[in-house]
Amino acid sequence: MRMATPNLPPGILQRVQVLQAEIEQLQLSINAIEQQISLINRAMNSVDGSILTQEELEGKKSGDDILIPIGGSNYIRCSVKDPEKVYISLGSGISRQTTIKEAISRNKEQLNSLNSNMKQLREQFNQFSQMLNIKRTELVKIAQDYQILS
Repeated sequence: MRMATPNLPPGILQRVQVLQAEIEQLQLSINAIEQQISLINRAMNSVDGSILTQEELEGKKSGDDILIPIGGSNYIRCSVKDPEKVYISLGSGISRQTTIKEAISRNKEQLNSLNSNMKQLREQFNQFSQMLNIKRTELVKIAQDYQILS
C-alpha cells in the first residue's frame, strides 16, 4: 500500500517510509518461501512416486510384466529382469546399484528430510505473514489517523 504523505510530522513520515520498506521486504520474503515450498512439494511427490514404484517392484519375480510411470500419467510396459536390484542417484549424474529395500529406506529418509524442511518453511511463512499483517495494520492506522490514503 502506497500512501500520499503530505504535511506529515517528520517522525510519522519516517515511520511510514520504514513501514513501506518493511512491508515490501516481507512480501518478497514470503514470495521466496512460497517458491521453496512449491519446489519441496514437487520433490516430495517425486520421492513418493519412487517409493510406490519400488514397493510394487518388491513383490515381482524375474520375467513379470510391470508398468513403469514415465511422467504425465503415461506408462511403459516392461519385463522385470532382476527385481532385487535398482539403481539410485547419488547426484551429478552418478548412480549406483543397490537393493530395493535399501532404496526404499533411503527414499523414506529423504522424504523425512523434505518434511522437516517443509515444516520449517511453513513456520517461517506463518511468522512473516503475521509480521506483514502487523506492519499493514500499523500503516492503515497511521493513514486513518492522518487521513492520507491514496
